[in-house]
Amino acid sequence: MMRVFTGKVRETDLGFSTAIFKNEMFGELWLGETCLDGDEQGSPGIHGGSERALLQYPSIHYAWWQSRFPKRREIFKPALFGENLSDLRWHEKNVHIGDIFRWGDAVIQVSQPRSPCYKLSARTQCDGLALMMQENARCGWLYRVLKTGKVGAGLPFVFSERVSRVSVHQMMVAMFGSEGVSPSANPEDWRVLSETEGLSERWQKTLHRRMETGKIESWQARLLGPKT
Repeated sequence: MMRVFTGKVRETDLGFSTAIFKNEMFGELWLGETCLDGDEQGSPGIHGGSERALLQYPSIHYAWWQSRFPKRREIFKPALFGENLSDLRWHEKNVHIGDIFRWGDAVIQVSQPRSPCYKLSARTQCDGLALMMQENARCGWLYRVLKTGKVGAGLPFVFSERVSRVSVHQMMVAMFGSEGVSPSANPEDWRVLSETEGLSERWQKTLHRRMETGKIESWQARLLGPKT
């Protein structure tokens, strides 16, 4: 069964306001064009919006995280990373960019992988966690809403249609590398990826920028945080 989480923006002692702290919701909710009812984003310019309305993170990964940070193992459980959806069935290797799901009365589509940031490391108090998440392509993914409607943990969450051949894992590895594999530096790969049906406009622009400059952008600030 799909587990559902929402959260409001709050001030923290981490040095930033955030909505990463989520509460589990058991009843029916309204899914609008940009978010679940009762859910907020701490940085609307980076999180949320029409192409990032929902975040799903595979719950099967939490055992892996426990093995990587055994002294903090008790914290690794669904909702830790601010996800709205948690489920054992779906993960980066069996979910593709553009996949369409029917959830309750709503219809949603995978738009892009999550781009982890330094706030995850701060939230967990695990140095380097965000970088490790990216390097191992265990990031989860985001959805756009094709049809609004009532949703909820107890309502059916069903795969409906596949429109691309590129899995979330394949997109992550090609863009950022994984487990010792360098990201693709081939402009033709960037062009092909940019044409993936269902890929968000934001990720398309990143790929187009790579093609124009011939360079891979730096993600140091995103993963390690602003310089102090």
